[in-house]
Amino acid sequence: MTIRPAWSAPDVRAQEEGWVRGDAGRGFRLDQWEYERERVEGFDYDIGATLVRAADAPDESELKSVLDAWGLPVGLFVHPWETDDPR
Repeated sequence: MTIRPAWSAPDVRAQEEGWVRGDAGRGFRLDQWEYERERVEGFDYDIGATLVRAADAPDESELKSVLDAWGLPVGLFVHPWETDDPR
């Protein structure tokens, strides 16, 4: 599962200046992938990977709605490093 925030020109400027810009109306891109078990531990984990589903959420409220619809509780995403996704 990958959840990526959408970036805007002000976000790019903030990053160049070394800070993170908050935005309550930020959109998100969600991708859920399936990987071949034999490849997850290696360098070529993405060979044979299949995109299961994808969605765009225009804000945090819709992000929660998408996760709920997919049966993925928001509590699963407390820390980005707590994932089975090899990326």
